[in-house]
Amino acid sequence: GPNTLLTTQWTAEAAEAIRMSATIECAGQCTALRHAVVPEDVTGDDAEKMFDGTNSVPDAPTGLRNEMFDGVFEGHGGNKIPDTGEYKKHHSKDVYYKVGAQMPPDGIDEYWRKAVVDVTKCAPSSPTAPDYEEKVDNLSRWLVRNQPISLAVNAPRAEALTLGRKLFERTALVVYTVGSTDSPDAPPAMTCQARPQEAEVFGEFPPRKSLGEYTRYPVVVPSSTPSYGSSYTEAYLEGLSSSDIGAGGNDGLGYVRGAIDLVSDPAVKGYCVEVVNYLSDATSSNPKRGFGTSRTAVWGLQRPPMLDGAKTLLRCERGAGYDDVLPTLLPFFATNARSQVEISVHEANGDLRRKLTDAGVNASIKVAVEDDEQYKETARTMGDGYYNVVTIGEGSMKDYPMAGQFVSLFFPLGHIKSTMVDDEEFVTYFGKSDKWLNLHRED
Repeated sequence: GPNTLLTTQWTAEAAEAIRMSATIECAGQCTALRHAVVPEDVTGDDAEKMFDGTNSVPDAPTGLRNEMFDGVFEGHGGNKIPDTGEYKKHHSKDVYYKVGAQMPPDGIDEYWRKAVVDVTKCAPSSPTAPDYEEKVDNLSRWLVRNQPISLAVNAPRAEALTLGRKLFERTALVVYTVGSTDSPDAPPAMTCQARPQEAEVFGEFPPRKSLGEYTRYPVVVPSSTPSYGSSYTEAYLEGLSSSDIGAGGNDGLGYVRGAIDLVSDPAVKGYCVEVVNYLSDATSSNPKRGFGTSRTAVWGLQRPPMLDGAKTLLRCERGAGYDDVLPTLLPFFATNARSQVEISVHEANGDLRRKLTDAGVNASIKVAVEDDEQYKETARTMGDGYYNVVTIGEGSMKDYPMAGQFVSLFFPLGHIKSTMVDDEEFVTYFGKSDKWLNLHRED
């Protein structure tokens, strides 16, 4: 997706962050910038001047010898040249840009290996401005639809953490970086910053509703490569029971054990236990702190975007059984994401409706009963608003993937960092965000 940098103030340092982000490895790094959101008073001349300092690199060895991570190979044929009727070419550099007031259309060409930047003049200004929340919301929804890897947020330090957290909570990217426009201790953030070796978890997630068109599971770094093709054996899963969840007793998870005990197939029941235990382990300390020394990061599993209407819809078809549905429902039902899922059950599937009621699902999650035509109408009127739509039919649980890969189909994960070293204010403020996934426990 189109990696994006937001700056609420136009400074020389912020412009440099855009230029370097756009030209990293000749626009060939996967977190290279494609889109900049800037203040309304930025002009085409400002954009032209921003790219005056673009490094021209004759070849890769020269770049390595001179430690130049950003720069372009002039005139290379690695990708098509943008339409110069839409984009303007810099007067002397192999860089293209467009300045406008509207967000780019969804699905813009990324022009891999070409430095091309849409400069959008719609940055939220002061938090007291009447259109501040509207602009934050519009940018958030655009990011959800287009799903870039990386977002960089720059504002005066007194405003940057609040703005960064709003965007973090309303989107589902993997890499977030918060910098400032006025503090030397927190230099402007770039999009092209992620060090997995320092727990700056990195990955690539297509937009949720189209994830299955591109990949079986999202790719996360660092992670175990063999795990993507691995699965649990039925013999192992059949040896698990709901009593293997948590500490037992009054741990607030009795409702989860009760829901799992309604599963008929022993292997599916064991898989549900494994998923809940994974969630318990992964969220026992969430977020976790990174261990880099040049900036400050926190990372972990997260809820889907906390945007009005941006829910996950589980469509349960006529033949879908409780055993088919519960593994997908559990990551929501057993966590603080339970308010972000809705269920649509085929009207002829009375057995599933009864089981969901017996499990207590209806008490906390909306369950609609719809025939095929009613569901089509729901999908037509609400489809663009849903964050994800999952169709569950009879026999959906054909295998048992690793719990971490399975959960990543529905929930975002990754990191957010401050460009400041040992930024305790950032750690405390973002650690309190409701976006971090946690188990739901009942008294």
